[in-house]
Order: sequence, then C-alpha cells, then structure tokens
Amino acid sequence: MKNQAKSMSKNITLNFQWDKDTYMEAGELAYDYKMNHTPKKYMGWLFIALLQFGVVGALLKGTLAMLLFSTILLIYWYYLKKIIEKKILLSKFEKEEDANKKLHVEIKQEQIEINGKKIPWSDIPLIISSIKGYLVDCSDGFLFFPGRAFQQEEDKTEFIKIAKNNGVYIQRISKTTNKSLVSN
Repeated sequence: MKNQAKSMSKNITLNFQWDKDTYMEAGELAYDYKMNHTPKKYMGWLFIALLQFGVVGALLKGTLAMLLFSTILLIYWYYLKKIIEKKILLSKFEKEEDANKKLHVEIKQEQIEINGKKIPWSDIPLIISSIKGYLVDCSDGFLFFPGRAFQQEEDKTEFIKIAKNNGVYIQRISKTTNKSLVSN
C-alpha cells in the first residue's frame, strides 16, 4: 500500500489567460516543430536549391527572369512567410471560442480537464516541449500550456512524468526561430 501511494502523482492545476500573446506563442512553437521536425523542413532545402540554381543560371546565361524568380523566392522564404503565418494565426485567434478567456486546467493521472472538458490521455499521442511551454497534440487539435502557467518547476517535471506514464511521446525542441511571431 505504501509503494502504491508513493507512485501516485499529484494533480497539477494551471490557470492562465488564453490571450493573443499566448496563442502566438503556441503558433510559434507549432511552426518551429513543423519546420524543423517534420518532412516540411525539406521544403526549405528545396527553396535554397532553387535559389542557388536561379543565381547560377542568371550568372551563366545572363537571364534576369531566373534571377528575379530567385529573388522573389528568397524574399518569400525569409520575410513574407513569417508575415503570412502571423496574419493567419491572428485571424484564427479572432475566431477562437476561448479567445481572451481564462482557462482552468487540471492535469490528472486519468485525463486532462480544461474548463470541465475531459480529454483522456489515450487521445494525446505527442507533447512538444520547449522553453516556452508545452504543445499538446490531441484528437481535437493542439492545446498549449505556457511554461509560466505552472506554479512550480516540479509541476513541469510531474506533467511530463504523468504523460510518459500514460504512453505519450515527448518531443523536446530546444531551438526556436530567429524572429519571433510575437511582437513585444
């Protein structure tokens, strides 16, 4: 009985505002994961190859069209892509049902409860962990628990422990994008 009591983890409570900045943090974490840990990272390599091909082709053949095409791709990849992503995220946030509401989250051994809605651990295959917080992939979409919402550092460790005990894969991201989607 004593061993069983020791293995039981405590419930973790989070209270935070689901505001624009928190939503953008979640979006940035999802973007980092998508661009660095999924096959979409190869799109970046393709863009760089096309850029190099265009520059070499422009220098060898003297065609300005290839140089112009490469320049447009370069501007898109390194500048416009982030702006477009930010606008898409902001428009999604404005349509969110929980936008600007306070969220009460209970992380338990059996499930996660958000404002009374229960999400069983079996619906969560992946948690993406970063310095900023935790992006929880579940059947209904993504949830985000900002690191600042945890009352103690031990609660973060306990959250990961509970998730692992329930068979959730934890993917740690240490690198973030150079330019933040959140404007300070």
